[in-house]
Amino acid sequence: MTTPRTRAAVSLVAAALTTLALGACASHLSPVAREGVAVSPGEAIAIRFDNEAQVYVDVYLIGDQREWALGRIEPGARATLRIPQAALTNTSGFVRLAVLAGAQRSVQAARDPRATFTIAQPAGMLLSQRWTFSQRQSSAPEIFGSHVAAGRR
Repeated sequence: MTTPRTRAAVSLVAAALTTLALGACASHLSPVAREGVAVSPGEAIAIRFDNEAQVYVDVYLIGDQREWALGRIEPGARATLRIPQAALTNTSGFVRLAVLAGAQRSVQAARDPRATFTIAQPAGMLLSQRWTFSQRQSSAPEIFGSHVAAGRR
């Protein structure tokens, strides 16, 4: 026959184990980046990028402490560039794109004098835009974004 003291101890242990189990599950829930961009472990976050230049471009995502090479895009091509999950969860919330046109890949695109940059903006704003790079002989290279309606990339 169990005593009330034994029942209380068993209940206490069961409650502690339940709390630990729930805590473990909660730590594996999808983190949310700033500005409400949900980041799920299996979900691919991406931006659309159009290269209207006559040369290939390398595109980088620049955070406050780190940068990520997103990809190389051929002249006149359109690409979907995947954003690393760490880029959205490990930043202060402000990021920018850097584009190197017709140059070798850079290990520090943020400091490369040949790079063309977007303005620093919240990650959610950057992800909600379609980006286009243009380089004409008569003008300076430029990168500009246009807002994309929800569900359309």
